[in-house]
Amino acid sequence: MPSRGGPEVVMLRDGDELEEAAHLLWRVWEAGSDAERGEVISTSMLRTLAYSGNYVAGAYVDGQLAGCTVGVFGRLNGQYCLHSHITGVTELGRDRGTGFALKRHQRQWALDNDLDTVTWTFDPLVSRNGYFNLCKLGATVVDYVPDYYGRMDDGANTNDRTDRLLVEWPLKAEWVAKVMAGDSGLRRHVTVVPESQLIAVPEDIRMVRATEPEQAESARYATRDRFQSLLQQDYQVVGMTKDHAYVLLPAGMIATYES
Repeated sequence: MPSRGGPEVVMLRDGDELEEAAHLLWRVWEAGSDAERGEVISTSMLRTLAYSGNYVAGAYVDGQLAGCTVGVFGRLNGQYCLHSHITGVTELGRDRGTGFALKRHQRQWALDNDLDTVTWTFDPLVSRNGYFNLCKLGATVVDYVPDYYGRMDDGANTNDRTDRLLVEWPLKAEWVAKVMAGDSGLRRHVTVVPESQLIAVPEDIRMVRATEPEQAESARYATRDRFQSLLQQDYQVVGMTKDHAYVLLPAGMIATYES
């Protein structure tokens, strides 16, 4: 186990480490039953991915596993990439830079393996994740996919549609290199111009799902309709505002950013 301090990110290979990582992901996804845990990820699958040379890493905070991320080799537009399949951070790791540390480690691992791009998906209704991915990491939205995973009974997504934004992370881009090499507090927010189209989402969709499920369902379909309509009109997602609204611009129009 890594020494106290953290977050310290290391590759996970040992059977006990992988077992602990699976339990961490189950807790984060609130997967209680065996069926729900199987939907999230199985210990046998983690072992298979780790032993076959894919990316399985853990972040330790104060000597305890506080985060885990899993990626697999994939292809995007004919080029090999790393697809980051699942990432989870516990309460211990939140607001400690754990997610950022995991992404920094993932980027370096990908570059060391001659990969220039990492892809992943996230729920557009989870604005905190969107902000982290777009405004902090500098990932680029390439598609909106309704029901990306189909029906899932994994605890966190039970009874919800699994719409996802697919992003690519250009590892050698100027902003990405700057953020990864320096201050993790850097942010970039899109400057809103007259041509901008904004898509607002609930501030805390998990709370809305728990207290007003009908409103959460309405938000899902309204967000889907808005994204699909604008993307079909050749708009592109260029980032978010400081108050976590997505910003889209006509294709070919260059976005400007402010801190």
